[in-house]
Amino acid sequence: MSWDGKDFDKPLIMLDFKTPQEAISKNAYAPDEDVEPLIRENMTSEQLIAVLMSKEMVKEACDFMSHCVNRRVGVWWAYSCVVALNKEIEEENKKNPLTFEERVKKDAEAKVAGWKDTSEIDAVKEQYLAQNDKAIKDIGKMHKSKITDPNDPLKETQDFLNQNSGNDGAEFSLNEIDQAIAAMDPKVVSEAQGMLDKIFATYETKHGVNPMKAIENEIIKAVAPEPVKEDTTHKDQIRNIIEGKLDSVKQYINETMNKYFPLKIPGLPKKPSKMKIDEALFSVKRWILTPTDENGKIAMDSAKIAASEPEGLCALSAYWSCSNLTPGKKTLLVPPPGLYSNGLKNTVFMCAMKKGGSLTYDERYEDYFNIGIACVTGIKTWDKEWKKSPVTSVAEDDSNTLGSAYGFGRS
Repeated sequence: MSWDGKDFDKPLIMLDFKTPQEAISKNAYAPDEDVEPLIRENMTSEQLIAVLMSKEMVKEACDFMSHCVNRRVGVWWAYSCVVALNKEIEEENKKNPLTFEERVKKDAEAKVAGWKDTSEIDAVKEQYLAQNDKAIKDIGKMHKSKITDPNDPLKETQDFLNQNSGNDGAEFSLNEIDQAIAAMDPKVVSEAQGMLDKIFATYETKHGVNPMKAIENEIIKAVAPEPVKEDTTHKDQIRNIIEGKLDSVKQYINETMNKYFPLKIPGLPKKPSKMKIDEALFSVKRWILTPTDENGKIAMDSAKIAASEPEGLCALSAYWSCSNLTPGKKTLLVPPPGLYSNGLKNTVFMCAMKKGGSLTYDERYEDYFNIGIACVTGIKTWDKEWKKSPVTSVAEDDSNTLGSAYGFGRS
């Protein structure tokens, strides 16, 4: 593509509205909220398209171009997008013969198989069990015999336990004190107890706590072990794995629904046959070659059955591009400003959203933008692409043999 928004050696010659303000006032262009601040005074349409592309706002660039492109060239652009879409889907179907619904089902089954895989959780469980077995063996080792190896990590723990167990501990010392008090003269003990009670009462009045209780609290604080924080590493690992799978399921469902919905809705019209869809697209070709109001009416009639397909909306866009929507009647009905542009814009959008094929929504829009630029610069023309041998019979008058007599191509 020679046009990059900076080098205008091939300018956008087929834009009927040269500025965004002109497209707004004369063709009902309504810029989005994020596009409106980008429009400057005295800005050309080419410049706005370049700014939008520099910000990767491809759809917005296509939407604006549909509101300032020449009507006939715009229909040619929309037609070319439909042809590109059909070619993309056809090539993908050759590589993958499954139907679209079958491909979605196969993809879903593969996703479910992945979600059912418990290997990650099993690995965490095995790691936990291995650590648990090691802890049990270590406890048994400390109780069996004295550990003499100074490098053994369990020796320090075993020595600490041995030092804090047995008759030489605090419990043995308290028993000795009780025995000594019992051997004393009861009268002396009673007098001493009375003195202590007075001392304790005075201390409690002054400090708000019984001194024995204060000592007890300090002892408990000194010897009580710090609460051990539970190791939740394995639980957290398993929870994270499960949450990851749930997030993956939600994401897949949302993406599938956004991309493919609605697959089936009761009450919608039946899908038109391929023959009717092809007829609608052929009527667009007829109008492009000879853009009369009568051919526009033929395009409108062919679009009725295929209106839910890009081909049908493209045919309606051709009809809306006519100068009179009621040919042959006395009353002239001129299409309102912006009607054909909305048809072009939504034809491109329907192509981007079409299910099947190999390209994503964003990839398609980039392709369709490039096709549009090729059309409005005069690089891509119908006279070049439809230059066929002359038609020799009515039977040969189909989309492959309908030749072009004129166009806007340049040498």
